[in-house]
Amino acid sequence: MVRYLVLGFLRKGGARHGYALMKLYRERSGLQISTGNFYRELQRLVVEGLARTAANPPGADARRAPYEITDLGIAAFDGWLAQPNCAGNVQLDDDLSTRTLFLADTDPALARRLLTQWREELWIRSKILERERDFALRMEAPGSFGALPFLLTRRLKRIAADLEFLDEFRSAFEEWSAAPVTRTAAPTPGVDEPVRAPLKAHRRTE
Repeated sequence: MVRYLVLGFLRKGGARHGYALMKLYRERSGLQISTGNFYRELQRLVVEGLARTAANPPGADARRAPYEITDLGIAAFDGWLAQPNCAGNVQLDDDLSTRTLFLADTDPALARRLLTQWREELWIRSKILERERDFALRMEAPGSFGALPFLLTRRLKRIAADLEFLDEFRSAFEEWSAAPVTRTAAPTPGVDEPVRAPLKAHRRTE
């Protein structure tokens, strides 16, 4: 995805050096990208012929080489932009999803502490995003249109969905952990361990 960000900025704005591209990405998206990852992607684009180094204008810092998009890069970016949206193929292997897979195997007290901690972290993050969105709205020049406030609102909605997910998970976990212990077969002394019923995916309806 980084490659198309770089190509898109070069497609419209002309030749830019790496630092200017990173700064533009931060201003337009509200996100910070790793410097190493960014420059590695720039080099890949050059190797693949999608971008190339350009001559520095007179008086520019010679240590910062500007990059410009090639015809091949323009075709690659335009093709990517016009392709069908892949939002339906959402990858669910994010950290939160992966960690919750193992909560039923951990000590219940630890699982409760982790669920509380994750919820607090998400809540704090939501408040930070709210302030960033409000600031972005105030800083917009009259008559201008930027995607940043909408991107921040989208992230807020995702956090709200994660908070709801954690609340539902916590409710189901408490119900499961309080359920009587069951066994799948006659126990063998010193071998079999008690097991609980599977963790329910939804809240119990009364």
